Amino acid sequence: MKKTARLLLMLFVLASLIVVGRDRMLMHASADDGKKHGSDASDVSDPSETERNPEAPEEIASVIREELKLFPIPQSISHPDYRADFEDSWMSTRTFGGERGHEGTDIMLTPNERGLFPVLSMTDGIVEKKGWLPQGGYRLGIRSDGGIYYYYAHFYDYADDIEVGASVASGQLLGFAGDSGYSNIEGTVGNFPVHLHIGIYYNNEQGIETAVNPYPFLVPLEPLIMDY
Repeated sequence: MKKTARLLLMLFVLASLIVVGRDRMLMHASADDGKKHGSDASDVSDPSETERNPEAPEEIASVIREELKLFPIPQSISHPDYRADFEDSWMSTRTFGGERGHEGTDIMLTPNERGLFPVLSMTDGIVEKKGWLPQGGYRLGIRSDGGIYYYYAHFYDYADDIEVGASVASGQLLGFAGDSGYSNIEGTVGNFPVHLHIGIYYNNEQGIETAVNPYPFLVPLEPLIMDY
């Protein structure tokens, strides 16, 4: 009986170590995904590992201004009461995964209904990243011809033709806004109101990925008018 009990105890400890090791590997994989491939670093890893520049150098800012063609949330013809509101929330405090600064702009949506608001590509580009991140939920990363990385987070779902490696054009449907994220469990929703997070990144002269405040670039953009 004692040998059996010791054997069961050893098996339990071994299983626990395997689970812990798997979870740590998954956490490191998520962090590496953000650091290497341009995902919003404030949403996947230690924010100290990404440079921040609220005002991009003029040569970068001019590229961003030229590439951005339209606001990512269209205006509804049928429902003039549907609203997309945003403010300058750059570096405001976020706490999921540890206290950090907000590297982006949140576009808050009314009514608060996941899957209702279409998300359109602001630029031409190539889909570089797609899928789940703990903080960003279902996200997309689009790399423009100018080398800028445009990050869209918290999707409800994706458009059918949006896959990694696919070319997208400005105004193309990427998916629908939601409230996915803030969990290591893929598919988690409901931890915050429905909104679209926008991040903008470029590589500085040292090749370091650098976050820039999207707010001033979003302000002048006009939405497409669509029937939804």
